[in-house]
Amino acid sequence: MPEIEGVVIEMKQNTCCFSGHRPGGLPFGYDEKHTDCILLKMRLLEEMVGMRGRGVTTFLTGMAQGVDLIAAEIALNLKWANPDEPVRLVAIIPHEGQADRWTVPSRERYFKILSEADEVITLRKQYTASCMHERNRYMVDASSFLIAVYGGAPGGTKYTVDYAVKKGLDVVIIDPVTLKRNHICPAKS
Repeated sequence: MPEIEGVVIEMKQNTCCFSGHRPGGLPFGYDEKHTDCILLKMRLLEEMVGMRGRGVTTFLTGMAQGVDLIAAEIALNLKWANPDEPVRLVAIIPHEGQADRWTVPSRERYFKILSEADEVITLRKQYTASCMHERNRYMVDASSFLIAVYGGAPGGTKYTVDYAVKKGLDVVIIDPVTLKRNHICPAKS
């Protein structure tokens, strides 16, 4: 992996990252009060509690709108609900201006999550054509597990799922429409 402005990859053993569709790829869009969104949040919580049972203590989010921010808030809620159990949220930012063009409420949400995260890692100062893929690879390379909300469409989430499978991560895929779970166990070497 090429060096990303001096950022070092560490974590791994007890780390799970997230990937998923932006609001436009989710059946409820930006309406997080919609029943479908509430059910997805419950499904994500269930998966994250399961990961906690498997020893996961650190969750990585790429901080994109949609699944990344939803999962980040759930991780923070897990942390607050169980203060005696270690839960860390690490935000992996592809570039400093990630939220610059978002709406004011979306930016406020973004910066609130960043302020409550245990660590924030910014990979690039400026946007580059490859910075989103670099962020996704960074998260996979720093993790043993991936939870993806993915319906099969081409794009960044497909790339991330494929990369995680190739790298031997334990992958859980949640279909954003049916909420069905697909578990891809790491290949034994």
